[in-house]
Amino acid sequence: MGGLKRYLPVTCVLMWIATLAISGVPPLSGFFSKDEILGAVFARAHGSTLASASWLGIPGSTLLYSIYAIGLITALMTAIYMTRMMVYTFHGPTRTGAEEERHLHEAPWVMTGPLVVLGILTVVGGWLNLPEVITNIVPIGRAGILDHWLEPVVGAATARVSAGASRVPATTEEMLMGIAVVIAVAGIVYAIARLKPAQLVPKRDSVPEEGFEGVVANKYYVDEGLDRAIVTPTYAISKNFLWRVVDNGLIDGLLVNGSATVARGFGWMGSRLQTGNVGIYAWVLVVGVVALLGAFSLR
Repeated sequence: MGGLKRYLPVTCVLMWIATLAISGVPPLSGFFSKDEILGAVFARAHGSTLASASWLGIPGSTLLYSIYAIGLITALMTAIYMTRMMVYTFHGPTRTGAEEERHLHEAPWVMTGPLVVLGILTVVGGWLNLPEVITNIVPIGRAGILDHWLEPVVGAATARVSAGASRVPATTEEMLMGIAVVIAVAGIVYAIARLKPAQLVPKRDSVPEEGFEGVVANKYYVDEGLDRAIVTPTYAISKNFLWRVVDNGLIDGLLVNGSATVARGFGWMGSRLQTGNVGIYAWVLVVGVVALLGAFSLR
């Protein structure tokens, strides 16, 4: 693709809103939700039930701090790959070809309209549940309006795993929020600085991927592995045994066609006996009577 901003300006704006939100850039809703998750993990890493437990000999607090670090790394990678998608899709030169460019246009409003609504909610939705540290600095609303609305569902479980955890100080919470913002902005800036969409070429003109790039381009060869390990053997068994032996040989050949052959044989025998000659019928009757009498006599 590339250069779609000229043809889909509304979609481009909405996608940038989604990208900034999922990357955790304030004041979009994704920032508040991601910050809440990371902050909750960090807060439970000291004094909570989870922190005092252990897993495979590893203290719970160590695991929680590790999970927090993994969350930061994931946030950085999210900001990078989402920005990469935006830069390569909506910016730079168009690589779809002259023939395809004639068909590029915005989606009808029956599709774009709901996206606009979601985009607006992404911009303002996070302000419905502001953390207290923000409302103390900027009195723009009530903090934590939605903090307890899921308590009837998860309240008891949350209380068990977070029992004993103390609320982190405001300065620590501000520091955590600052780290999250820096991580998101760093990922976006890194992606924009490193990516050069003008240098990309259409796939038909690109150099084949080699080494680890080839592994990634082929999705770690998962499809090929499944094809060789499961699909091909299953197809071979189905074709050579289930179809040829069971279906054609046993079911069609022996049961269906075999029973039909037996029925035709009995019918042929019966037709040979039905000659229409009364004399032959009389001799058959005599032979049958003699056979019965002989059978009773021998017994």
